[in-house]
Amino acid sequence: MLRLLSARANRPAGMLLRALAAMPPVTARLFARLGGEPAALVRTTIAATMQSGGTAANVLPSQATATLNLRIALGESVASATRRVTRRIGDRQVRVEVLEGSEPSAESRTDNAQFALIARSVGASHPEAATVPYVMMAATDSRYFHRFCPAVYRFAPLAMSAELRATIHGVDERVAVSELERGERFHRTLLLGL
Repeated sequence: MLRLLSARANRPAGMLLRALAAMPPVTARLFARLGGEPAALVRTTIAATMQSGGTAANVLPSQATATLNLRIALGESVASATRRVTRRIGDRQVRVEVLEGSEPSAESRTDNAQFALIARSVGASHPEAATVPYVMMAATDSRYFHRFCPAVYRFAPLAMSAELRATIHGVDERVAVSELERGERFHRTLLLGL
């Protein structure tokens, strides 16, 4: 991704992107320290989504639960993420239990006809955009398709600002109407190209 983006960037940014592409371990540490989306590209993310405990504001709870939602990064597994969470909690009285888990999806190649068709379709809907491989940070049903097909891509042809991306799975989730129109062009080109 970084190498391909460097070819389209202006000179200083292109040089930085090429340097980052040439040093994956350093880049991974940098992205992890940046937090947010860069960090989610290179490490497992954890969000506490549900907590429950006491019965009254002035009573200590006899038990409490917390549900953590993990998006497991490439190179990690459900088992290794569970061990890490258990180590981080560091309390033998806390039981960590996997309620549901999926291993990270396999990476799909980008030097094939399937990716080329996606690139052509992006060119039809978003001609100013570069089509580059990227780590999808969300869990989608596509994770079940790898056992049937080696080329599985997760992609939404919608340009979204950081503000709009922040609404995903939240109150007032939305995309611009103009992006829906461009998304229709993408899908039409993709389907006609099959």
